[in-house]
Amino acid sequence: MKKLVTVNDLLDGHVGLDLECLDRVYLNGYVPGLQVSGQVVNFLTHHLGYPIASPAVFEKIGKRFRAGVDRFRREAGGAGGALRQG
Repeated sequence: MKKLVTVNDLLDGHVGLDLECLDRVYLNGYVPGLQVSGQVVNFLTHHLGYPIASPAVFEKIGKRFRAGVDRFRREAGGAGGALRQG
């Protein structure tokens, strides 16, 4: 008989939820393959489709993520100001 695999089984040891204080929650994802520089280049060029693996791509990704979270917060009626880096 096959064992049913749950989301918790898949994420065990790969995703951490770190509660620093009551008003901030950080989700840290660990992707082992991206700990090697060659795999980061592969991710940026092949997976994301950028012609050059540039650190500037990470700024674009971060800005898009922060904008998405801020949009979600506004649409959900959440309190707080605009998201700030730092």
